[in-house]
Amino acid sequence: MLQEYLKPHGVTDIVVDFFYTDPNFPDKAYASATVTYNFATAEGKPQREFIGHVLTREGDGWRIERSVRYTKESRQAAQYLAGGK
Repeated sequence: MLQEYLKPHGVTDIVVDFFYTDPNFPDKAYASATVTYNFATAEGKPQREFIGHVLTREGDGWRIERSVRYTKESRQAAQYLAGGK
């Protein structure tokens, strides 16, 4: 799902760093990932971005509900699922 969402932006690699679900929000999840693009930084290294998204269950899969800050912490992910920033 993240690949399809980011495909038009020149992404060459996506690594999911953290995936979190909470029993208080059974139809939501948080996912963070490291994304590498097909263009370079000023130093000549591949451009990387650290992204976070709140996901909503859609059928058998997930869809992106909104973008939030990147985290690998359960407590912060739970706050995002509850609607916090």
